[in-house]
Amino acid sequence: MARWIRDQGDVGLSVDAAADLLRLEGLLRAVAADVRRRLMPAETAIAAQRTRLAAASTRGRLPGRRERRAATAALDTAITRQAELAILLDETVTLQHVLRDFVIGLDPPSGVLRAAAEGWARSPEVPASVVVLGPEDNFLATDTRRGRGDRGISVVDGDVYGERWRRDGDDDSPWAEPTDRDGPWRLGFIPRTGEIYSSRRCGYLTQEVWLLGRDFEPQQAHELLTRIEPRMREPNSLILAAGVVHAARTPSGNRQCAAPRSSVATMTPRARDTG
Repeated sequence: MARWIRDQGDVGLSVDAAADLLRLEGLLRAVAADVRRRLMPAETAIAAQRTRLAAASTRGRLPGRRERRAATAALDTAITRQAELAILLDETVTLQHVLRDFVIGLDPPSGVLRAAAEGWARSPEVPASVVVLGPEDNFLATDTRRGRGDRGISVVDGDVYGERWRRDGDDDSPWAEPTDRDGPWRLGFIPRTGEIYSSRRCGYLTQEVWLLGRDFEPQQAHELLTRIEPRMREPNSLILAAGVVHAARTPSGNRQCAAPRSSVATMTPRARDTG
């Protein structure tokens, strides 16, 4: 494992213990992501060699014997490689959990370690209050008020409150650096429907939309999301946002979303969704 960690970059200590802990956790995440990427072709190689071995069994006596011997050796090598990767992944994830538990147990009073401890203590599972709606196209198709046309493409017609919300399991881009604290989730509000939503937008995972809450008035949504946006880069910040939205959700059932108040004009303009 030490070699894999070294391959991710310098692991020397600095005078900032908090930064060192966060960087080590990032290195472990990077190693785990790298191993997971290697596991898929390793498992594919096992399947290919098993197919090769089965085909060799149907060949003539002498050629088949030679091919079976070669296929068996290749299969053994592929199985060994896959097992080594699986063990390394298990060790890496275990060490990552130990490090996180250590930081959580420290109960830091403030600062980046406090934010990390709170984030790591959150479960990355989909909260019960969230409705998962699949790809963004489906989200737009089920209610045309959610979208608008943009050069012939339908995009979400809403205000964006950050593009880098995080969730364990989604943050580990194949191109991420150990010090990165970015996630692939967008958080936004759709004034015409009163909905707060999040959308996973990256090239290495399937697209997915979460509906976090509905029946919010624009001013209420703006104040709520502006308050939590500075915490976007904390671990599992998406789960934090879902909890905050659920706690503030208006218990108004399916009533028509209220018209914007006059005070909405005083809000800071937000970036528009550009698809």
